[in-house]
Amino acid sequence: DVPTYETYYIDPFGSDSPFNIQIPQRKQTGTEKQEIGGGSGFIITSDGMVLTNRHVVSDKEAEYTVLTNDGKKYPTKILAIDQVYDLAVIQIDQTKEVKKTTFAPARLGNSDGLEIGQSVVAIGNALAEFQNTVSVGVISGLGRTITATGGDTSEVLEGIIQTDAAINPGN
Repeated sequence: DVPTYETYYIDPFGSDSPFNIQIPQRKQTGTEKQEIGGGSGFIITSDGMVLTNRHVVSDKEAEYTVLTNDGKKYPTKILAIDQVYDLAVIQIDQTKEVKKTTFAPARLGNSDGLEIGQSVVAIGNALAEFQNTVSVGVISGLGRTITATGGDTSEVLEGIIQTDAAINPGN
């Protein structure tokens, strides 16, 4: 929720002043919802369960909306967050829908069979600014351990797949 304002003008010398001076003033008239970020995810069940990243839904005060490729918007609720692997599962809330939607879930693979040199694709909303981006690369390492830092936080991630595909927040 962000504030909304109305602009009005006053004459600092009063309404009987011979001067025609108008100074703009602002007053808050209410609030409105505003989009402040974006991320990507995959629908993994026909009833609308979505796999995304933890950092996409990390603000506990925010309301989240799923925007599907056909342009429809759905409110969501967070079901689970995994801090270690930066994963989250959210559920499309269809309690307000008159007609329930059945979604086509993405088929997930198994990373146990990956090999160095295999092709990979990173898709999403790069930097939460550019929608539907795709970058390609190859797997250049498996089982890596890295220390990820951001702001004042730092965490050790283990079992990471290393790739040269461009990965940005939102992919």
